[in-house]
Amino acid sequence: MNLEALTLEVRPRTPWESMDLAVRLAVSHWRLLLSSWMVSVFPLFLIINLILLKEHPYWAFFLVWFLKPLYDRVPLFVLSRVIFSEKTTWKDVISAIPSFFKTGVFSSLTLYRLDPGRAFALPVRQLEGLNGKRRRQRMHTLGRNCNNREVLFFILCFHLESLVSWGLIGILLMMLPVDMAMQGAETIFLNEEPGLLVNALSMGLYFLVMMIVETLYVSGGFVLYLNRRIILEGWDIELVFRKLSKRYSLKKDQQKSTPLSAGAGSSLQGNTLSIIIISLCSNVIFFSSFVPQNAQAIAQNASAVYEKILPPVALQPLDSEESAKLIQQVMADPIFNRFKQVEALEYIGKIDKDKDDLESTRSWLADIFETIGKTLAYVFEIVLWVLALIAVFLLVKYWDRLQLGWGRLFKAKEKPAQLPEMLFGLDVREESLPDDVTAHAIALYKQQDYRASLALLYRAALAYLVKNYEFNLAKGATEGDCLALVTKKLSIPSELEIKYFVDLTRAWQLTAYAHRVIPAEQMDQLCMNWSRYYGKDYVQEREQEGEHE
Repeated sequence: MNLEALTLEVRPRTPWESMDLAVRLAVSHWRLLLSSWMVSVFPLFLIINLILLKEHPYWAFFLVWFLKPLYDRVPLFVLSRVIFSEKTTWKDVISAIPSFFKTGVFSSLTLYRLDPGRAFALPVRQLEGLNGKRRRQRMHTLGRNCNNREVLFFILCFHLESLVSWGLIGILLMMLPVDMAMQGAETIFLNEEPGLLVNALSMGLYFLVMMIVETLYVSGGFVLYLNRRIILEGWDIELVFRKLSKRYSLKKDQQKSTPLSAGAGSSLQGNTLSIIIISLCSNVIFFSSFVPQNAQAIAQNASAVYEKILPPVALQPLDSEESAKLIQQVMADPIFNRFKQVEALEYIGKIDKDKDDLESTRSWLADIFETIGKTLAYVFEIVLWVLALIAVFLLVKYWDRLQLGWGRLFKAKEKPAQLPEMLFGLDVREESLPDDVTAHAIALYKQQDYRASLALLYRAALAYLVKNYEFNLAKGATEGDCLALVTKKLSIPSELEIKYFVDLTRAWQLTAYAHRVIPAEQMDQLCMNWSRYYGKDYVQEREQEGEHE
């Protein structure tokens, strides 16, 4: 992957900024994206409509909608190439169509068809080529500590597609003659079977809207995916190191080349300075010739010209009597006192209105409202079922994050707290610890074995936490995982104990990874606090307090 060829600025972004960037990316390459849709998806759309539209229009619409995850692979292929400055044409899209069916097509159309975040997961299937367990692990890594903005982006695109589709149908009805528009409205709201022309026109409008909105949706998921990789893999840091490496190599090459002599360099600087001074003087002389000699006269002339344009001062308003007299004088003139009789036809409707017409009108309106009510009820029922399925899906997926307080019901089934034998190179078994931890740690510190002394305190603290607070750790746990458990999940009664563990972890990291020696006073303080919080006397006092309670 050539990160230097990226056409966007490589830096971590917020999800909202990523969505905005996705829209700009799709707009900047709209010609290539839409032409790719026309050469790859439009032929399939025509085949479906030629086979099903006349006899089974609803099945044609359902099939076109159902195959959306297959269409999404076309804009993703285009965006994944243009974003790395690769020249792409619609011919490349046609040649790449067989590769779209290699990974995850069946699961995208069945198990994950209603997944609102499918655009975010599509690059993992199509670009990385992962399936099964590897894909789930990869999605878990990308979605860790992430606020599922791809679901919100899906909701925005869904509403945008619906509003634009119905808006275009409304505009089309308004542009038709009145009789045809009323007939089309009756066909829509009274459940009458529309004709082939109406179905074909509706499908064409839907394809146009789907082509635009689906492109924006795929672009949003792809940019969110890239942003997560930039954050997790540190692409911006890698680019900085590459630039530093190039600068270093360039500087090294310049040092190998033959430098200019001192005399030539000084003469070149002197010539350059003289040229700059001469050019500045000539510019001052040139522009000073255009300064006006009498600026006040010019300003007065300009104000005089402006005053000529102003309208005259309005006269004082007249009284009501004087105004009436003036109006009568004006109207006495035959030029203004003229009358003209105009005749026009106006439709006033039928004079005799039968009760049957009124009843038929009422029944027609009742049918319309009844149809609207049934349609809304059907739509709401579908929405409720979809929301229920999404709620069940999210409940199963994020069960461990909800923290509903039901853990006590399953406490008997949980495994007892366990600690791996080795954690980040440390032997954390309880039997490997000496009887007097602090004395042994101070002795190691005096022998200048600083890492071993802090390692002893740290692994002894972990052993204590596992024994007293059900401190479960996996084999690949890090110091950050231990800190998260202590500061967020453990019910340690004293905040001072939590603060001590944080200080002990920082001291261990500075010694183990930064190779820094902590002062002797800090080491004595750590040992004293370790005896205070994790020593035998303190544990016995804690147990006695629990028995009294």
